[in-house]
Amino acid sequence: MTVRSVAIIGAGTIGRAILRGLARSGTGLRLIATARSEASLEEARRAGAEAGRDNAWAVREADLVILTVKPRSVADVLREVSAGLEGKALVSLAAAVPSSFIASLAPKAKVMRGMTNVNVEVGHGFTTLSAGPGADAEARAMAEEVFGRLGVVEWVDEEYLDALTALSGSAPAFIAEIVDALALGGIAAGLPRELAYRAVLHAMLGTARSLLEKGWSPHQLRDMVLTPAGTTIRGVMVLQGNGLKRTLMESVLEATRRAREIREELSPGKL
Repeated sequence: MTVRSVAIIGAGTIGRAILRGLARSGTGLRLIATARSEASLEEARRAGAEAGRDNAWAVREADLVILTVKPRSVADVLREVSAGLEGKALVSLAAAVPSSFIASLAPKAKVMRGMTNVNVEVGHGFTTLSAGPGADAEARAMAEEVFGRLGVVEWVDEEYLDALTALSGSAPAFIAEIVDALALGGIAAGLPRELAYRAVLHAMLGTARSLLEKGWSPHQLRDMVLTPAGTTIRGVMVLQGNGLKRTLMESVLEATRRAREIREELSPGKL
């Protein structure tokens, strides 16, 4: 089945990024969005969506429903729209909420759970999806068609989604911190602010493309740049001496722990 209409339920930051990414891709999809605040609704409209507060209307009008509400709001929203989800493909991007819980409130929906990031807005998202209860081949194809317009899509076991919440969902924030630190170093070394940020951003973009397209490991690329007694090795010594790798690894682990805490907080008695 070709997807003709997509509903974003809860068009906050990630929901609006999806809307803008789909509009940017020029797909001709009918975009529908819901949100609580008028400001969010207006932003959704500017992104090219029909927008309102009626979740049941949005579900009724859509071929594919994408749930982007906060984890604590999932139960209330699903109770509100459950009847309209019968036979519908439903992708939940709510962090830490298991597909089994979603299916318990929308038993006739074709449930999938996923994680993506804000880079979907520029067509470079990394979306991981897991097929849940009722998610047949048609539903999976619909989800892959839509998210494929926003970047790379991979199907994974649901058990990986907490870690992917940290690594995929949160990574743009971690990487932005690294960009900021490197650029500030350039400014401290005497570069104009705009030049420093451009230099770092293009180095980051080129490095990512080299690793992806050439298949190099990070160590291979690093060693290509290093020269004996050169500038790069002096900088790498500082990074390693100050525990950069350990810090980044801990940031991913801590974000993963938080995702698991959220799931515990959202036990059935609290949902």
